[in-house]
Amino acid sequence: MRVIFSLFVIVLAALYKRSVWNFTEQNQKTKIDLLAAVDCAQPKTELEDLPLTVQRWVADCGLADRGAIKSVQLKQIGFMRLKPDQQKWMETEAEQLISTDPPSFVWTVKVKKNPLLTVIGRDSFKGGKAQMLMKLAAFVPLAQVEDNAKMNESALQRYLMEMAWHPTAALFPYVTWKEVDATTAEATMTYQGVTGSATFYMDKHGELEKVVASRFKDTDEKAQRYPCIAEIKCHVNVHGITVPSEIEITWLLEDGPFTWYKFKVHDVQFSF
Repeated sequence: MRVIFSLFVIVLAALYKRSVWNFTEQNQKTKIDLLAAVDCAQPKTELEDLPLTVQRWVADCGLADRGAIKSVQLKQIGFMRLKPDQQKWMETEAEQLISTDPPSFVWTVKVKKNPLLTVIGRDSFKGGKAQMLMKLAAFVPLAQVEDNAKMNESALQRYLMEMAWHPTAALFPYVTWKEVDATTAEATMTYQGVTGSATFYMDKHGELEKVVASRFKDTDEKAQRYPCIAEIKCHVNVHGITVPSEIEITWLLEDGPFTWYKFKVHDVQFSF
C-alpha cells in the first residue's frame, strides 16, 4: 500500500511539474508574440490638444523628457480575495507585459490558496479580444473564457486604467479625452470595434490619484457593470518616468465596497 501511495505521489508530482512547464511555455509564447507585434509608430495626438489636467499628468510623469514608450514589463507582489466575505487574503505574484501600439497586454499570476495549493492564471488582451485562463495546481481548469463581448470591453477598460504604466497610450488616436473639471478627465478608447471609458483623477500638480471605470465584473448573461476603482497609494520614479508602485483595486457593489486586490509593483522595465 505504501508503495502504491508513493508511486501515486511521484506521478502526481511529475504531472504537476509538466503542467507548470507547459503553462509557463504558453505564457512565454504569448509574450513573444505580443512583443513581435509591437509597432514603432509615434503617437499622433499633440500634447497641447489634451485637457489641461492630462497635460499636467503627462508632464508630471516625465514622459515628455523620455519619448514614446513602446512597451513596459513589470512584476507585482500582493494579496487577493475572491469574495467580499472572504476573511483570509491569498498571497500573489504576477508579471505583466503591456504594449502601446497595438494596445495589448498579458498578465500572468500565481495565487497561493494555501500552503499546498496554488492557482495559476493568465489574462490577456490582444486585437480587441480578451482571454482568461485559470487553473488549480496547473492542470485543473477553474475558468476559461475567450472573446466574450463583456470581457472584451472590461479588458479594454483595464488597459485604460493601467495607462499610468504606459502613459504614451494617452497620445494615440484610439484614446479620446474629455475634460470633466480642473483635476479630472474622462478617457474613451475605441479599438477593433470595442469601446470603453475610464475617468482619471489627478491632484492639482498633475499626479494621478485614482482611476474609475464602470466595468462588467462577470461574463455571463446576468453580468452587470459596477464601478471599479484603482486607487494609487504610492508612486516611484523609474528611469525618469513616474509610475504607480502601490495600488488597491475595489469594486463598488450593491452591498458596499469590495477591495479584492492590493499589490506593489517592482522591476519595471520600459522599451522606448
